[in-house]
Amino acid sequence: MEQPTIDIQKAYDDLLSRGPEQVVFDGKKISIGWLHNGTVRNFSHVMLKEEDPWKRNTKACACILLNHRHGLLTWFLLWAWYWVYWRWLFYVKNIDQTEIMVVLNAAKKKIQSEPLMMATILATGMMDTLMTIARHEAGPAVPDSAVPTP
Repeated sequence: MEQPTIDIQKAYDDLLSRGPEQVVFDGKKISIGWLHNGTVRNFSHVMLKEEDPWKRNTKACACILLNHRHGLLTWFLLWAWYWVYWRWLFYVKNIDQTEIMVVLNAAKKKIQSEPLMMATILATGMMDTLMTIARHEAGPAVPDSAVPTP
């Protein structure tokens, strides 16, 4: 068994340290860092509303590329430039889907999915609007055959 190369070790270190990932998009190196909540929200909205897959992928890519700033600046970039940027990528630059795939692949690693899923599961279980059943409707918790007889 051989030791991994230095490039593989650096990639693994970046993954563990949660550092930004460098990708080449449109001939330029772009840094993809952790996705902010507003970016994830806008991304989800695009995925649910846009029916054309080419436009949907371009819009999602634009969300991710505008994510690279922090806090209020990210929100402002999404609010002010998103509608111009995705159109520029789609109509003017005519970005190839393989380049978009590189950005989406890097961004998939930068979403904090496990804490998000656990928080969603816990919050769903606490909702008071879900139908519940009474104990007598559920029946016995343990089947009668499993209860030992003295």
